[in-house]
Formats: sequence, structure tokens, C-alpha cells
Amino acid sequence: MLAKAWEIDIAGPWPSLYLDPRYSRLDLLVLDGNRPLAVLALFPETGRIISHSQMEKALAGRSLTVPFTPLENTIAAALPGISVVVCTRDRPLSLANCLRTLRALDYPEYEVIVVDNKSSSPQVYDTVLRSGFRYVREETVGLNWARNRGAAEARFEIVAYIDDDATASRGWLKGLAAGFADPEVSAVTGLVLPAELETEAQILFEQYGGMAKGFEVRRTRPENLSARNLIGVHQYGLGANMAYSKSVFSTAGMFDTALDVGTPSSGGGDLDMFHRLLASGLHMAYEPTAWVRHRHRRDREGLRRQIHANGRSFGVYLLKTWSRKTAPHGAVASYALTWFTSWILWRSLRSALRRRGSMPFDISWAELRGTLGAPFVYLSTYHHDQKCRGSKLRSGQNGCR
Repeated sequence: MLAKAWEIDIAGPWPSLYLDPRYSRLDLLVLDGNRPLAVLALFPETGRIISHSQMEKALAGRSLTVPFTPLENTIAAALPGISVVVCTRDRPLSLANCLRTLRALDYPEYEVIVVDNKSSSPQVYDTVLRSGFRYVREETVGLNWARNRGAAEARFEIVAYIDDDATASRGWLKGLAAGFADPEVSAVTGLVLPAELETEAQILFEQYGGMAKGFEVRRTRPENLSARNLIGVHQYGLGANMAYSKSVFSTAGMFDTALDVGTPSSGGGDLDMFHRLLASGLHMAYEPTAWVRHRHRRDREGLRRQIHANGRSFGVYLLKTWSRKTAPHGAVASYALTWFTSWILWRSLRSALRRRGSMPFDISWAELRGTLGAPFVYLSTYHHDQKCRGSKLRSGQNGCR
């Protein structure tokens, strides 16, 4: 059941929409200016037309009282400068789409730094050159190496990260600034919605859980968290859309270069950073007004690899949390056991039995295999990181390739 992702402002006008025959559903993001209120799943009532009255009827059935931090009355001079970091490797077309939206941001003072994580194609450099943004090349392969390089290059106190296969809303940075308006907040994450639902793999990823974390503003204070919630930090956001005050890096440390894309772990760098900053006593905020769209994997094999990496990287993250003692051993063990049995094994069993609403077995099996391999990957990813650091130290610039 393919869907068309679209958006409309509640202030109107609301025209009737024609839904292309390729799609059976319209996923309509309802906005109040740049404030996301809800996603309405609408099906054509007559022919291929979704009428104005149908949209109004669906909207009337939803409760849309969402806490909101308004910025409309804040003078532009009070908004902090923000450094936007885009880490990329050999994806010039996706990068071009991302940079196009960053050029159109409604924000008074920001810079964009594109960190090229050793692309083999000159198209990446050409794409950045045409955009007019800053180009930096990080020779050591690994997303967290690139993230750290971006933070080091940033000239503003707030460093925001967006994936190269994501596109930003015009008010994205204003949403992040709303989160940092609270002086206790050291990190802000935002809403991530699908850019398209054009293939079976993209629909399946949304059924798997997607990336969205809801439409309500939240503040996360470590003193109010149980040990379990301090471990389950995936509920607070993700790396495709996050921002930090530079003070985080001096208090909690930089991104762990042993983790995330480009290393054996294949992920977990964002979760590890969220966990460490909360464990250090710092506060986080989730601001849905800082919303972006992400282009999910389009093919089934790409989805399988991603879900396999999710199982592996989350297991590695839990093992690191255990070994570094940033949470009590009992809490980590309890969390890991519950996650493995109620999420990984239960989903795999439902898939094997072909229960209604379950994921295809090849997807669940990929996640299970990734999880079971996590202990071995944990050892190899830190061995890999030590090797990279030794190579970088000896060569003076180049680390792992």
C-alpha cells in the first residue's frame, strides 16, 4: 500500500487533492505555519479525489493541543548563530537535495559545513562548490570522525547535524533555537518524517517504527529518569536531526569514533552521545518544530542491511554502556534481556508464524542476526578504532580507509 507524503498549512487554503493511481493513501502532514500538528492518513472517497471536507472531517477528529515554544515574538538578533554540519560520503544527488533546503532556511545567522568523509567521487566536492557552503574533507572513514571534525570546524556555539539524505523545513533552525531557549538545555533533537513512501521497503520501514518521535515538545532531565530510561535513549531522538551546545563536548566528550557508519558497529553513535550527556547530568529537549524529512532506503536489500545494522549497533551500544559503567550493571542487563525477548525474539516469532501486522521474516531475521552478532562486533569495532587511531598517529593525517 504505497502512500503519498504531502503537507498543508492549517491556515489554508485547503484545495481538494488528486491522488495519483500509484498511491492508495495520502499521508498529510498538517502544519500551523512551521509547527507540525499531526499526520492524517487519508483514502480517496470518490475516484482519486481527497476533498477539502474530507480533510476537515479527519482533522476535527484529532486532538491537536500540542505544547509549543513560540518564537514569533523573538527578535532576530536574539536568535543564536548555528553551525550546520552535513556529513557525507559518495552521495552527491542526496547531498544536493539536502543543501538546496539548507539554502532556503528561514534563519538570520547560520553556516553550513559539509564534511566529506573521503568520497571517491569528485561530484561531492563539485556539489558543495555550487552550493557556496564550506567544504571540509575528513580522511579517516567513519561517521563519528566526520561529526567530530564538523564540531571542530564550527564557528558558532550551537552545532546542528542533519543527514545528507534528509531535507530541512524552512523553520528547522528556529525549532532548534526554541529548544535552546531554555538555558538548561544542552542538546535538542527534532521530528523526522519520511520524505517519500514510494516503495514497499519504505512502507515496511515505517511499519517497523520509522524515525518520528511524536508531535509533543519534551524536556528530558536526567535527575527525573529511571536507570531504564537513561539506557533507552532512542526515545529522545536520533542522529538525522540533532544539535548540541559545544559545552557538551567538553563535559560528555566527543562522538565515539569506534561507533556508527563506517565502523564494524554500523551505528549507535547518536544513542551513545545521548546517553553520555544525560549520564553527565546535562538536559535534552525534543522540539517537533525542528522537523526534517528523511529519504528511507528504497529497495528491500537496503532495508535488510539497515535493520541488520540496527540490531547489531543497539547491541553494541548496550555492551558499551555495560563495560563503561555509565549505567548500573543490573539495569543494563535487565534492559537488554527485555529488549531481546520482547522486541527481537517476539517480532521474529510473529514473523515466522506470519501473524497479521508482523514484519516479513527476512527483515526480522536480519535484525535477529545483527543482535546475536553484537558481542563479536563490539570487540572488533574497538579493535578497529585502535587500529585507525594508530594509523592516524603514524601518518599524521590518514587513518582507516
